[in-house]
Amino acid sequence: MNLFHSTRAFCGVCLEDADFRNLGRPPGWSIYFHYLGRWYDRRGATMPAKNIVFSYRGKRLELAMAETYKGSFLGVFKDQEYDCAAQFEPAPRRILDLGGNIGFGSVFFSKIFPEAKFAVVEPDPRNLPLLRKNLGLNRVSATVIEGAIGSAAGTLALRFGTNPTCSSLAGTGMHDLSHSVTVTVTTVPKVMEQAGWDHVDLVKIDIEGAEEDLLAHDNQWLARVGAIIMEVHPNTTVERLNGHLAPFGFFLERFGAGREPVYFAKKKSL
Repeated sequence: MNLFHSTRAFCGVCLEDADFRNLGRPPGWSIYFHYLGRWYDRRGATMPAKNIVFSYRGKRLELAMAETYKGSFLGVFKDQEYDCAAQFEPAPRRILDLGGNIGFGSVFFSKIFPEAKFAVVEPDPRNLPLLRKNLGLNRVSATVIEGAIGSAAGTLALRFGTNPTCSSLAGTGMHDLSHSVTVTVTTVPKVMEQAGWDHVDLVKIDIEGAEEDLLAHDNQWLARVGAIIMEVHPNTTVERLNGHLAPFGFFLERFGAGREPVYFAKKKSL
Protein backbone atom coordinates (compact mmCIF):
# COMPACT_ATOMS: atom_id res chain seq x y z
CA MET A 1 0.00 0.00 0.00
CA ASN A 2 1.53 3.33 -1.03
CA LEU A 3 1.24 6.63 0.88
CA PHE A 4 -1.77 7.82 -1.08
CA HIS A 5 -3.79 4.65 -0.52
CA SER A 6 -2.80 4.35 3.15
CA THR A 7 -3.83 7.99 3.65
CA ARG A 8 -7.15 7.37 1.97
CA ALA A 9 -7.72 4.22 4.02
CA PHE A 10 -7.00 6.10 7.26
CA CYS A 11 -9.01 9.22 6.55
CA GLY A 12 -11.83 7.55 4.65
CA VAL A 13 -13.08 5.81 7.79
CA CYS A 14 -12.49 8.75 10.11
CA LEU A 15 -15.04 11.27 8.94
CA GLU A 16 -18.48 10.05 8.02
CA ASP A 17 -19.46 13.30 6.33
CA ALA A 18 -16.10 14.28 4.85
CA ASP A 19 -15.86 14.97 1.13
CA PHE A 20 -13.52 12.35 -0.37
CA ARG A 21 -14.99 12.38 -3.87
CA ASN A 22 -12.12 14.20 -5.54
CA LEU A 23 -9.29 11.97 -4.42
CA GLY A 24 -6.85 11.46 -7.24
CA ARG A 25 -3.51 12.66 -8.49
CA PRO A 26 -2.14 16.10 -7.55
CA PRO A 27 -3.35 18.80 -7.62
CA GLY A 28 -6.88 17.33 -7.39
CA TRP A 29 -6.55 15.70 -4.00
CA SER A 30 -9.09 16.74 -1.37
CA ILE A 31 -6.84 15.00 1.13
CA TYR A 32 -3.07 15.16 0.86
CA PHE A 33 -0.02 14.63 2.98
CA HIS A 34 3.19 16.52 2.75
CA TYR A 35 6.31 16.32 4.81
CA LEU A 36 6.65 19.10 7.39
CA GLY A 37 9.96 18.06 8.88
CA ARG A 38 10.73 16.43 12.16
CA TRP A 39 9.68 17.95 15.42
CA TYR A 40 11.38 17.96 18.76
CA ASP A 41 11.11 15.13 21.28
CA ARG A 42 13.14 15.91 24.39
CA ARG A 43 14.63 12.40 24.44
CA GLY A 44 16.06 12.81 20.95
CA ALA A 45 13.42 10.86 19.03
CA THR A 46 11.74 12.38 16.00
CA MET A 47 8.30 11.97 14.50
CA PRO A 48 7.27 12.86 10.96
CA ALA A 49 4.33 15.27 10.80
CA LYS A 50 1.95 15.51 7.84
CA ASN A 51 -0.83 17.85 6.80
CA ILE A 52 -4.34 16.48 6.29
CA VAL A 53 -6.76 18.64 4.31
CA PHE A 54 -10.43 17.63 4.32
CA SER A 55 -13.96 18.93 4.13
CA TYR A 56 -15.98 18.61 7.33
CA ARG A 57 -19.63 19.72 7.42
CA GLY A 58 -18.96 21.67 4.27
CA LYS A 59 -16.00 23.53 5.77
CA ARG A 60 -12.36 23.14 4.83
CA LEU A 61 -10.02 22.03 7.59
CA GLU A 62 -6.28 21.50 7.51
CA LEU A 63 -4.48 19.74 10.35
CA ALA A 64 -0.80 19.06 10.87
CA MET A 65 -0.46 15.78 12.74
CA ALA A 66 1.42 12.52 13.14
CA GLU A 67 0.15 8.96 13.44
CA THR A 68 0.37 9.02 17.23
CA TYR A 69 -2.47 11.57 17.37
CA LYS A 70 -4.88 9.35 15.43
CA GLY A 71 -6.92 8.32 18.48
CA SER A 72 -7.50 11.91 19.53
CA PHE A 73 -8.38 12.84 15.95
CA LEU A 74 -11.00 10.07 15.79
CA GLY A 75 -12.52 11.07 19.11
CA VAL A 76 -13.03 14.68 18.06
CA PHE A 77 -13.94 14.36 14.38
CA LYS A 78 -15.50 10.89 14.11
CA ASP A 79 -17.08 10.43 17.53
CA GLN A 80 -17.78 14.19 17.71
CA GLU A 81 -17.30 13.96 21.45
CA TYR A 82 -17.40 17.77 21.83
CA ASP A 83 -20.39 18.44 19.59
CA CYS A 84 -22.42 20.42 22.13
CA ALA A 85 -23.81 23.04 19.73
CA ALA A 86 -27.40 22.00 20.44
CA GLN A 87 -26.90 22.84 24.13
CA PHE A 88 -26.41 26.57 23.49
CA GLU A 89 -28.57 29.53 22.58
CA PRO A 90 -26.87 31.87 21.96
CA ALA A 91 -23.61 30.24 20.90
CA PRO A 92 -20.51 30.58 23.12
CA ARG A 93 -18.26 33.52 22.29
CA ARG A 94 -15.43 32.80 24.77
CA ILE A 95 -14.04 29.27 25.01
CA LEU A 96 -11.27 28.16 27.35
CA ASP A 97 -9.48 25.00 26.16
CA LEU A 98 -7.59 23.38 29.05
CA GLY A 99 -5.36 20.66 27.64
CA GLY A 100 -5.22 21.91 24.07
CA ASN A 101 -2.80 19.21 22.83
CA ILE A 102 -2.32 20.03 19.11
CA GLY A 103 -5.61 21.89 18.70
CA PHE A 104 -8.20 19.34 17.58
CA GLY A 105 -10.71 20.52 20.20
CA SER A 106 -10.30 24.23 19.51
CA VAL A 107 -10.41 23.72 15.74
CA PHE A 108 -13.58 21.63 16.09
CA PHE A 109 -15.26 24.23 18.33
CA SER A 110 -14.26 26.98 15.90
CA LYS A 111 -16.27 25.25 13.18
CA ILE A 112 -19.44 24.81 15.25
CA PHE A 113 -19.05 28.18 17.02
CA PRO A 114 -17.47 30.37 14.31
CA GLU A 115 -17.74 33.63 16.28
CA ALA A 116 -15.87 32.29 19.31
CA LYS A 117 -12.50 33.43 20.60
CA PHE A 118 -10.23 30.97 22.40
CA ALA A 119 -7.67 30.76 25.16
CA VAL A 120 -5.74 27.48 24.92
CA VAL A 121 -3.51 26.04 27.65
CA GLU A 122 -1.06 23.24 26.80
CA PRO A 123 1.87 22.02 28.93
CA ASP A 124 3.69 19.48 26.73
CA PRO A 125 6.42 21.34 24.80
CA ARG A 126 6.32 18.69 22.05
CA ASN A 127 2.74 19.64 21.20
CA LEU A 128 3.10 23.40 21.10
CA PRO A 129 4.50 23.78 17.55
CA LEU A 130 1.67 21.72 16.05
CA LEU A 131 -0.90 23.46 18.27
CA ARG A 132 0.15 26.86 16.97
CA LYS A 133 0.34 25.51 13.43
CA ASN A 134 -3.18 24.06 13.51
CA LEU A 135 -4.74 27.16 15.03
CA GLY A 136 -3.10 29.25 12.32
CA LEU A 137 -4.01 26.92 9.46
CA ASN A 138 -7.68 27.10 10.47
CA ARG A 139 -7.71 30.82 11.33
CA VAL A 140 -8.73 30.21 14.94
CA SER A 141 -8.60 33.41 17.01
CA ALA A 142 -6.72 32.16 20.07
CA THR A 143 -4.36 33.08 22.87
CA VAL A 144 -1.96 30.19 23.54
CA ILE A 145 -0.62 29.77 27.08
CA GLU A 146 2.42 27.50 27.38
CA GLY A 147 2.10 25.57 30.62
CA ALA A 148 -0.22 23.47 32.73
CA ILE A 149 -3.42 24.53 34.45
CA GLY A 150 -3.87 24.04 38.17
CA SER A 151 -5.43 25.40 41.34
CA ALA A 152 -2.27 27.34 42.24
CA ALA A 153 0.42 29.02 40.15
CA GLY A 154 3.98 27.72 40.27
CA THR A 155 5.96 24.93 38.65
CA LEU A 156 5.47 21.17 38.58
CA ALA A 157 6.96 18.15 36.86
CA LEU A 158 5.12 17.05 33.73
CA ARG A 159 5.57 13.32 33.25
CA PHE A 160 5.66 12.08 29.67
CA GLY A 161 6.40 9.08 27.48
CA THR A 162 6.39 8.42 23.77
CA ASN A 163 2.70 9.29 23.37
CA PRO A 164 2.27 13.09 23.43
CA THR A 165 -1.49 12.83 24.05
CA CYS A 166 -1.27 11.54 27.62
CA SER A 167 1.37 13.56 29.49
CA SER A 168 0.30 14.22 33.08
CA LEU A 169 1.36 16.29 36.05
CA ALA A 170 3.29 14.56 38.79
CA GLY A 171 1.09 13.63 41.73
CA THR A 172 -2.03 12.77 39.76
CA GLY A 173 -1.31 9.04 39.76
CA MET A 174 -2.04 8.92 36.04
CA HIS A 175 0.05 6.86 33.62
CA ASP A 176 3.34 5.08 34.29
CA LEU A 177 5.58 7.51 32.39
CA SER A 178 9.36 7.35 32.41
CA HIS A 179 10.45 10.96 31.78
CA SER A 180 9.61 14.40 33.12
CA VAL A 181 10.13 18.07 32.40
CA THR A 182 9.43 21.06 34.64
CA VAL A 183 6.56 23.22 33.40
CA THR A 184 4.94 26.44 34.53
CA VAL A 185 1.52 26.06 36.17
CA THR A 186 -1.03 28.83 35.79
CA THR A 187 -4.60 29.26 37.04
CA VAL A 188 -7.91 29.92 35.34
CA PRO A 189 -8.20 33.46 36.78
CA LYS A 190 -4.74 34.29 35.42
CA VAL A 191 -5.64 32.92 31.99
CA MET A 192 -8.87 34.94 31.97
CA GLU A 193 -6.92 38.05 32.93
CA GLN A 194 -4.40 37.39 30.16
CA ALA A 195 -7.21 36.98 27.61
CA GLY A 196 -9.02 40.08 28.90
CA TRP A 197 -12.17 38.12 29.85
CA ASP A 198 -14.47 38.65 32.82
CA HIS A 199 -16.34 35.40 32.15
CA VAL A 200 -16.08 32.24 30.03
CA ASP A 201 -19.00 30.73 28.12
CA LEU A 202 -17.52 27.23 27.78
CA VAL A 203 -14.57 25.49 29.42
CA LYS A 204 -13.24 22.31 27.83
CA ILE A 205 -11.13 20.23 30.26
CA ASP A 206 -8.91 17.32 29.24
CA ILE A 207 -5.96 17.49 31.63
CA GLU A 208 -5.07 13.83 32.25
CA GLY A 209 -6.13 13.40 35.84
CA ALA A 210 -5.57 16.92 37.19
CA GLU A 211 -9.27 17.80 36.97
CA GLU A 212 -10.14 17.16 40.63
CA ASP A 213 -7.37 19.42 41.94
CA LEU A 214 -8.46 22.12 39.50
CA LEU A 215 -12.13 21.95 40.47
CA ALA A 216 -11.78 21.29 44.21
CA HIS A 217 -9.42 24.08 45.33
CA ASP A 218 -9.52 27.87 44.90
CA ASN A 219 -12.41 27.35 42.53
CA GLN A 220 -14.36 30.62 42.81
CA TRP A 221 -13.67 31.18 39.12
CA LEU A 222 -16.43 28.65 38.44
CA ALA A 223 -18.92 31.40 39.26
CA ARG A 224 -17.79 33.11 36.03
CA VAL A 225 -18.23 30.02 33.82
CA GLY A 226 -21.33 29.17 31.82
CA ALA A 227 -20.71 25.55 30.79
CA ILE A 228 -18.14 22.77 31.11
CA ILE A 229 -17.32 19.84 28.84
CA MET A 230 -14.67 17.50 30.15
CA GLU A 231 -13.08 14.09 30.04
CA VAL A 232 -13.14 12.37 33.42
CA HIS A 233 -10.09 10.23 34.15
CA PRO A 234 -10.01 7.11 36.36
CA ASN A 235 -8.22 8.72 39.33
CA THR A 236 -11.49 10.43 40.29
CA THR A 237 -15.23 9.92 39.88
CA VAL A 238 -18.05 11.96 38.42
CA GLU A 239 -19.74 11.91 41.82
CA ARG A 240 -16.73 13.50 43.50
CA LEU A 241 -16.42 16.13 40.77
CA ASN A 242 -20.11 16.96 41.02
CA GLY A 243 -19.62 17.54 44.73
CA HIS A 244 -17.15 20.31 43.89
CA LEU A 245 -19.27 21.72 41.07
CA ALA A 246 -22.73 21.65 42.68
CA PRO A 247 -22.27 24.87 44.71
CA PHE A 248 -21.77 26.70 41.40
CA GLY A 249 -24.87 25.30 39.71
CA PHE A 250 -23.23 22.52 37.67
CA PHE A 251 -24.15 18.83 37.38
CA LEU A 252 -22.02 16.71 35.05
CA GLU A 253 -23.84 14.19 32.86
CA ARG A 254 -22.43 11.73 30.33
CA PHE A 255 -22.25 13.33 26.92
CA GLY A 256 -22.44 11.44 23.64
CA ALA A 257 -21.34 7.87 23.01
CA GLY A 258 -17.72 8.36 22.02
CA ARG A 259 -14.74 6.25 23.02
CA GLU A 260 -13.78 8.62 25.84
CA PRO A 261 -15.81 9.36 29.02
CA VAL A 262 -16.85 12.92 28.21
CA TYR A 263 -19.28 14.80 30.49
CA PHE A 264 -21.17 18.07 30.11
CA ALA A 265 -22.71 20.58 32.51
CA LYS A 266 -24.34 23.93 31.84
CA LYS A 267 -25.76 26.63 34.08
CA LYS A 268 -29.08 28.20 33.29
CA SER A 269 -27.43 31.63 33.59
CA LEU A 270 -24.14 33.21 34.65
